[in-house]
Amino acid sequence: MLFLLIIVTCLILQFFLPWWIIGIITFLFASWISKGAFQAFCSGFLALFTLWVGMGLVHSIPNNHLLAGRIGQMLTLPGQNYNWMIVLFITGLIGGLVAGFSALAGFYCRKAFERSTK
Repeated sequence: MLFLLIIVTCLILQFFLPWWIIGIITFLFASWISKGAFQAFCSGFLALFTLWVGMGLVHSIPNNHLLAGRIGQMLTLPGQNYNWMIVLFITGLIGGLVAGFSALAGFYCRKAFERSTK
């Protein structure tokens, strides 16, 4: 459920707001819904990794990976024919790490402010 909420909300809001809104969204949802630290991190990471790689493919396939391939050449990545895949992987990794650590921070922030039942 957390995975789907993050993906749908980020997909909609990234059309209108800057890229770093993913950190705020994952922080809020993870502090509200997540049941554990591992679940919070994995949900945030996998949701944004999937979203950004998917959106990268949606924008890259129609132009035959021209821009992603040129970015790969500019970064001197190996492999002329498949360096666009490395660019998409790096893009997904960056988004996933931002969202994963933000979700983890949201979970631990909720834990820090919970009342102890001892």
